[in-house]
Amino acid sequence: MIIDAHAHADENDIWGWYDPPEKVISLMDEAGIDMAVITPYSDEPGPSPGLENLKRYLAQFPDRLIGFPRIDPKFGQKSIEIFEKTIKANPLMKGLKLHPISNLVKPFAPLCVELIRRAGELGVPVFIHCGDKIPALPLQITRAAGLCPDTTIICHMGGYFHAEEALRCARRQSNLVLDTSSTPYPMIVRQALELLGPNRVVFATDNPAGDPISELQKIRMLHLKPDVEERVLWKNIAELLHLEVGRN
Repeated sequence: MIIDAHAHADENDIWGWYDPPEKVISLMDEAGIDMAVITPYSDEPGPSPGLENLKRYLAQFPDRLIGFPRIDPKFGQKSIEIFEKTIKANPLMKGLKLHPISNLVKPFAPLCVELIRRAGELGVPVFIHCGDKIPALPLQITRAAGLCPDTTIICHMGGYFHAEEALRCARRQSNLVLDTSSTPYPMIVRQALELLGPNRVVFATDNPAGDPISELQKIRMLHLKPDVEERVLWKNIAELLHLEVGRN
């Protein structure tokens, strides 16, 4: 069993990005990945049909795809209501995606914190894009995690240039979980496991931006103990999302 904790599917005329679920699943199949958490490219509310696309994709492939709706916190209570309704209406919606660079809201801003806390109350994790630009740096996400201790927050390992900072931040904040995508260095993954333990690292590819075969090889080449590799490749994310799955 392998579960990708971070992938994308959307067909967006405004942005010109066309990554239908069939494309994502084809790449999953090539790598031997069983399931993936997907998010759209556009925020809700907004002019693009990202959320409706996500609902349609989950209905098409309920055994392969899990959804995290992507919400823009700027709309306050409306954003919370959309998110809450989405989670409660569809058992395949298992979390929240926030992208501070696209919505230009700091992760620790009051509107964002309120949304993150609501996710915790609903019992679902929050994935926050973590990369090389303000306002999505590891320190900014860590500040949000400190304000929302009852919510699990998943993020990249700091992008290409902030991986070590992400590790330091996650070590300080116990509700931060790191995904293995967006860093090209396998040894950073090993270091994360040594610092945080095997329960706070989840396998991810950022498919289709990231290549699933390469991302999986990044884990395999570490030659982890079987029980640790199992936790990274599927068990940790399955437990976070309350998935009833097991090893193949």
